[in-house]
Amino acid sequence: MPHNHAKVLERLQSSLPDSFLQKYGLAKSQTANITNIGQLIPLLVNFKTDELFNMSIYRFIREFSKTNSKVYEYHFDRGNPFNGAMKGVAHHALDLEYMFGNFLEGFAEENDRQLSEALMRYWIGFAQGKKPWADATSGKALHIGADASLTVVPREQVKSRRWDAYPEMEQHWEKVRQIGVQLMSGKM
Repeated sequence: MPHNHAKVLERLQSSLPDSFLQKYGLAKSQTANITNIGQLIPLLVNFKTDELFNMSIYRFIREFSKTNSKVYEYHFDRGNPFNGAMKGVAHHALDLEYMFGNFLEGFAEENDRQLSEALMRYWIGFAQGKKPWADATSGKALHIGADASLTVVPREQVKSRRWDAYPEMEQHWEKVRQIGVQLMSGKM
């Protein structure tokens, strides 16, 4: 059953603080002109991506770093270079196409081949005990940019993430998870 945009917004806005929803463009003041679910989908994708993937990673990095173990963080923002529905989208597990080198001959652009080779070197070096880049306690992460660039930056400079949303998401975790499950199951 298709989602009704008004019901989705009502559920979100009655369950979660406006200050949190603003980070996703989902606050009442930001959604007044939304008239259909298609307009809402990109905003919900960001919300659901953080709920399903990024929040868990954020929490893992924070907690595991407390054990004096080294944690190396990276953020992959290069869009899928292959034709199809996901072309141009930096989606889950796309980094594997680069890390394993299986698509070296299939990449149309030289910068994608270079990115793949660089990531393979990082992971092989890491497997051999080499430090790939500054660990998470430094506040830095490897950023794979939309242009296939590789830079180690303070993680707050990775603008594709909503760093300021994570503490508030964690504070309201049970409600966020409930809403996330309802969105995916069509029960909203």
